[in-house]
Amino acid sequence: MIGSHSLRLAAAGALVFSVQAHAQTDAACELHVWPATMPMNLYLGFGHGGIIDGSTKGREGYPAAPDNPLSAERQAQLLSEAGLPDLLKLPGYRVTLHPQPLDSRTIRTTRGRIAESTAPCYAELIVDDLILNQNTISGSNGLRGSFRFRTFGTAPEPSRAFGTWTLVKLTAFPPKPGDAPDKGVAELVQAFRTSLVQFAEAVNKPPRTKR
Repeated sequence: MIGSHSLRLAAAGALVFSVQAHAQTDAACELHVWPATMPMNLYLGFGHGGIIDGSTKGREGYPAAPDNPLSAERQAQLLSEAGLPDLLKLPGYRVTLHPQPLDSRTIRTTRGRIAESTAPCYAELIVDDLILNQNTISGSNGLRGSFRFRTFGTAPEPSRAFGTWTLVKLTAFPPKPGDAPDKGVAELVQAFRTSLVQFAEAVNKPPRTKR
């Protein structure tokens, strides 16, 4: 038979364990992630020098931007499925996905943490821009992505800030007249996934050593 003193000790131990577990959860490292807006369209053709979203700006000779599935909502879904802590080598980080894209001013002028977080270890991944390159001169199309990554310790300033562009070639998107759109759409979605892998590889690349 277990005495009341032993029961009180067991209960106290369980309470301490519960508080410690809760504290560990509260103190977990955080990775905050933001998608970009809908991809912009860059068309390069004979007599057309590559104006961003030329058709929506009313420029003559620029074809209408193709419909594509990479809305901010779709990007957010793909980001949530990407296993970002593993890609970015942030083991144990808890992902917080923000569905609304950040405006350019916030991205470029915020020196401290963008999200309101007091986590002792904190990181940010921002999909800054996505651009669909259509080049009728060279015959090559591609999805370009601009990504920004920052990590913070306990200081208000980031301990590391890194940003770069990625480029993934496209062969089926945008679909040509008469082509089934499904193949092109699937290719564009996969290109976004590949862009994340490319960026993670750039983030994790060892720094060059001086000779």
